[in-house]
Amino acid sequence: MMTDDEVNGKYESGQYKLIQEINRIKLPALVDNIRFNPNYMVIDNESQSAVNWDDVKKSKLIESFIINFPVMPIVLYERSDHTHEVIDGKQRLKAIVDFYSNQLVLSGLEVKTELNGCTYATLPYHAKRVLNRHSLSLISIIPSEDASPEEIAKIIEIIAEHLN
Repeated sequence: MMTDDEVNGKYESGQYKLIQEINRIKLPALVDNIRFNPNYMVIDNESQSAVNWDDVKKSKLIESFIINFPVMPIVLYERSDHTHEVIDGKQRLKAIVDFYSNQLVLSGLEVKTELNGCTYATLPYHAKRVLNRHSLSLISIIPSEDASPEEIAKIIEIIAEHLN
């Protein structure tokens, strides 16, 4: 067990120092950033489960936005080059991008059943307007500047374990 002085030394040295930056971004702007700026966010990393959501689960996420249900924030690691790696939320982001790209046809909806069969392009005006006004929270984790790559990898691993 560490002494109080040893624990305090770790805090003073910045070993436990993380900055959390919280932003909200409208869904269309988020999708545009992901699609048109390849340096904005790394979605296809190895740090998350390889299990992909099926279309029903993706559809229910989109439905949650339309009916204004709470949606968990996306947790990102901000790299030193200011790109972002997804720690938690990869499947949510993929579902959003798929829908806005008309690659997802809504199915299995239980509340807004009238929207089953819609893509983004065929979504009724009011539903599209509500969806486009919705913002998603992004939490960026920024480790101390003097953290080593090994320390950063460990921090990301611990955060991912705590979230999942």
